Amino acid sequence: MEKRRLGANGPEIGAIGYGAMSFSDMYGPTNEAESHAILNACRDLGVTHLDTANVYGMGKSENAIGTYLKANPGARDEFVIATKATITRDPDGNRGFDNSAEHLETELDKSLQRLGLECVDLFYAHRRDPRFTPEETAANLGRLVEKGKARAIGLSEIAPATLRRAMT
Repeated sequence: MEKRRLGANGPEIGAIGYGAMSFSDMYGPTNEAESHAILNACRDLGVTHLDTANVYGMGKSENAIGTYLKANPGARDEFVIATKATITRDPDGNRGFDNSAEHLETELDKSLQRLGLECVDLFYAHRRDPRFTPEETAANLGRLVEKGKARAIGLSEIAPATLRRAMT
């Protein structure tokens, strides 16, 4: 499979990645065995980038990846693992966004536990939280790299101008 560099200095990954929201029943019922079979197929095909999020099945997707990695120790060296956080639900089920340093770190810690990892390759904000400037969100994420919990950071579903601001 063709390879591409993730960021200016990041790892090379397969040009095609796998979005693991399907491990969470979002597209219909699934189970861990099916998720593990998909991860086996990814390895066979050279798909090395896995994308998940804390809200995919409220951790179910991350758990499936974590149990796969535990059962297949060599797989961690083959996969570049990305996860996201930001989306919240209030007691009434209404969706919100939280890009605070505290929320991002708490959610990343939970993701790391589910994935069975000490560090993810890429951690990004799932949505823009209007309470924080792009620069503040990037700084909040950057502290997680400094703490060794993520190798790289990113922002999801933002405009190019927002990305340029975050990079300053």
